[in-house]
Amino acid sequence: MAAVRFIYRFALFTLLCLCVGFTVSQAQAVQGSAHAQGGTAAMEMNEPWRIRFLEAAIVRGDTVRLGEVAVPLGNMSAEAWAEMAQRELWASPPEGRAMSMTRPRLQEAVMRTMNDLAPYCLFPGSMAVQRGGVLIGKEAIQHMVQSELRPYLASLSGETALTDFRLPQHVFMAHTGQELMLEPLRKVAPGRISLRLLVREMDGTIKQRLTGSVFADCWVEVPISTAIMNRDDLLEHTKITFKRMNLANLRGEPWDGRGGPWRVTRPIGVDQVIYQSDVAHIPTVRKGSIVTLLYEGATVRLTTQAEALADGAAGESIPLRNLQSRREVYGMIRDATTVIITAGPGIGRRHSENSHERTH
Repeated sequence: MAAVRFIYRFALFTLLCLCVGFTVSQAQAVQGSAHAQGGTAAMEMNEPWRIRFLEAAIVRGDTVRLGEVAVPLGNMSAEAWAEMAQRELWASPPEGRAMSMTRPRLQEAVMRTMNDLAPYCLFPGSMAVQRGGVLIGKEAIQHMVQSELRPYLASLSGETALTDFRLPQHVFMAHTGQELMLEPLRKVAPGRISLRLLVREMDGTIKQRLTGSVFADCWVEVPISTAIMNRDDLLEHTKITFKRMNLANLRGEPWDGRGGPWRVTRPIGVDQVIYQSDVAHIPTVRKGSIVTLLYEGATVRLTTQAEALADGAAGESIPLRNLQSRREVYGMIRDATTVIITAGPGIGRRHSENSHERTH
């Protein structure tokens, strides 16, 4: 029995050695094959490098080459990239035409043409390629927009800045004689600004129209209420403070804090912004008040009592109701108790018939 067990164990040990030897030989063969396929690239597979495909690129020949549409990242030697950059990928589009590829389609094309490098490639969401012409990148487009909008921003009060650019990722042009420009704007206000980008030919014709937008911040000191104010309350400076805020986030034009005296036209709570529409001058004459209505002509001066039908300040014209005739007239406010009507010819004859009006 001991001899049988010995023979059995020896057979198992021999079989195990044969299996391990076969596995090592197979791994060496696979590694040798990979080195043979990759050339210089395969020699550097253990180095931390990758190949990043661009979102847009210009190609020149009949066939797209790796070096035209991708860049190396990491510790790749110049010699290795020079060799890889000559890899042919797929046929170029016609001269002056562009083609677009989604990420799955791009990955499929790379797997088909350079399977050995595909695991080391980083792919964008999509890629556009044009044969010939000029490519304007995202950074250049944003710089152009900032330069064009700078004079508009200078007209705004406060500290301004452009943020949240929503612009084309790239723009292809047919040749260097074409120009990318921003369509002039009528007005710029804090908040989201809609833009139209134009590609203009040398003769002035527009070849492309693209849209975009950018957000304009405008930081200023705005008045904030420190106490509850009811409608028609006097707006006193002891009830307000100033806080730095972005005009782009406000619903209207804030009150500038100047002039007065002012009253508020709506209830305002604590810590609320005071807008220009929330304040009004304290009227010299209030609606419903009884004033002296003075008729002045070339030869006559008549007075009567009238009811003000609207608020008004000195120098303003308001409607009134003559308490004697019940007719509605308009007059200019002189002071808190007197409203004047300058009469034309015949005013004395018409009003002399009113026995209830007093002559001075």
